[in-house]
Amino acid sequence: MSGICGICNFDGQPADRDLLKRMTSAIAHRGPDRLEYWEHETVAFGHCALQTTPESVYETQPLVDEARNLCLTMDGRIDNRKEIIARLESKGVNLRDDSDAELVLRSYQLWGPECPERLIGDFSFAIWDNPRRQLFCARDVSGNKPFLYHWNGRRLIFGSELHVLFEDPCTPRETNEAMVAEYLAACVTHKEETLYKDILRLPPAHSLTARNGQITKRRYWDVDCAPEVRYRSDDEYAEHFTEVFEESVRCCLRSNRPVGAYLSGGLDSSSVVSVMSLIRREGASPDHGFETYSNTYPGLPCDESRYIRAVVEHWDLRANFMDPQESSLDLLREQTAFYNDICDYPNGTQADPLRSLAHEKGVRVLLTGDYGDERLGGSLYYLADFVRQGNPVALLREMRKQDIAPLSRRGLSTLRHYAIAPVLPEVVRKAIRSARKVLAPQQGALEWMDKAFVELTNIHDRLRTDSGQTIRSSKTWLRSLSEDGGQVHGTEMEDRAAARFGIEQRHPFTDRRMIELSFGLPEDQRLRKNQKFVLRRAMRGVLPEVVRQRQDKAEFSETLFRAVRRISMSADRKPWCERLGWIDGNRLRTLQREMHRLHSAGDRAYIRFVWPLWMVCALDIWLDNRQSKAQERNEGRFEVQRATA
Repeated sequence: MSGICGICNFDGQPADRDLLKRMTSAIAHRGPDRLEYWEHETVAFGHCALQTTPESVYETQPLVDEARNLCLTMDGRIDNRKEIIARLESKGVNLRDDSDAELVLRSYQLWGPECPERLIGDFSFAIWDNPRRQLFCARDVSGNKPFLYHWNGRRLIFGSELHVLFEDPCTPRETNEAMVAEYLAACVTHKEETLYKDILRLPPAHSLTARNGQITKRRYWDVDCAPEVRYRSDDEYAEHFTEVFEESVRCCLRSNRPVGAYLSGGLDSSSVVSVMSLIRREGASPDHGFETYSNTYPGLPCDESRYIRAVVEHWDLRANFMDPQESSLDLLREQTAFYNDICDYPNGTQADPLRSLAHEKGVRVLLTGDYGDERLGGSLYYLADFVRQGNPVALLREMRKQDIAPLSRRGLSTLRHYAIAPVLPEVVRKAIRSARKVLAPQQGALEWMDKAFVELTNIHDRLRTDSGQTIRSSKTWLRSLSEDGGQVHGTEMEDRAAARFGIEQRHPFTDRRMIELSFGLPEDQRLRKNQKFVLRRAMRGVLPEVVRQRQDKAEFSETLFRAVRRISMSADRKPWCERLGWIDGNRLRTLQREMHRLHSAGDRAYIRFVWPLWMVCALDIWLDNRQSKAQERNEGRFEVQRATA
């Protein structure tokens, strides 16, 4: 995890050195080891280095080639290093060293814009190609490394965090109300847009080329290209899965410092920690020290201490346990003011004490079990395949395998949603959606939003899966999860939060090889008897049985409810969202009362209100910050005008 930023002028104007230094300083927390700059006529790059691998210790960025034709600035790690080195050397490329930056620069030199599809790892980078007078940028397939930019037709500026772009006073700050609507609906779907109209993120698995005053974006990798995985037995599937999973974890262990891991007690993080322990025990990874970091929630249903301790004792680990601290309103305001963006989610800030402790112990890399659900959770949409085949017997048999009685209330709902709806022609689905708009124009999370604002932002259509993609099969479902805008947004927030503590988070389940494997598996390797069938089978003898066989899953809505209650009680005025006409304030307060009533009664239906209400709170903090900064800018302009007069 490092910080990158840059300026690229296509109007012939020289790059602003002072602006580059301000931009680099704005993300200096991402790279405490070294700050470096590179300038060439109309282009300038900045780099803040956080050394987290053995090779990064002697790596120099921004990195130029011998002829000074190319310059790279990169935040990232390349995991298929041996393969890339072998390919480059076979083509006669002379590597000056084996740093990841050198491998990426030489890959571009050899393969040009096709280089990202050959790279496996977490990365975002920009390369200035002077002979072609073009800027080439790329982001990894999971979006683990952020890349945000602003393009006005003459200048492209980019950075690892959104707020760095506002170091340029010319960057517009107009609110993107369509994204505001997605936040208020608690359903972020768009992968490129931000809360500001003219600030975008480069989507995962995409590259961007800026040349001759124009930019083009290209998807360089698609999960649809993943080959099908077919074996004769469950053991063969488990063996293949273990091989890929262990390689993914092993790559994440490459570090020059002690490595840690979050351990929640869930199946995914426990599997990551156990495989880490197995690799270390076999001596297949350098042992710089390893500890786990866990939050406990005494007295709450989400407390998983029992499972955490089972893993710790099974592998005789050094473990750290902490009670999470509730984020204060002042802290959330400070975050918003610093980032000029929405603050961290409460369940994200609860990890801050763990990150702080890891930082104190010299840890710079923390592994997570994140995104295991998205890769291996499974989906009942595969039932639609039997409808397409005209095979009702197989359909009913599969439902019984999932312990779903076809004629029960649950069974009929399953048939309607997962088996019949996906095979309906699009014209029929469109007619149903139109009828729902007429009969119930504001449903679910949209019920407290102002009707005019709903129509203005076209939020109903934006909330359709993958901006319009229809879920027609389990493959479509998996694809939507891997490309979900909410996941991209959440990953960036996690990266941002970890960066504050000089921590790089690594996610073995987001390795491209893991994604391709999960997409190629038959559905019954994910969804049989219980979810994540292949993972559970692969972890036999590796995980404690109490964890491997657990069927429950911790639910953290209670902690979010407490945050919403705490922050909303601190408000002594109408929220900005109401004053701006985005939400119906009376309806909002009615639903707040309903949430508290249900919670007091022990009815878990309160959960459906929690996330949207949190978004109202977070957006209110963001809007309040924007109002204060706008006032400061106006006062500053007034002082300048008065002094000039």
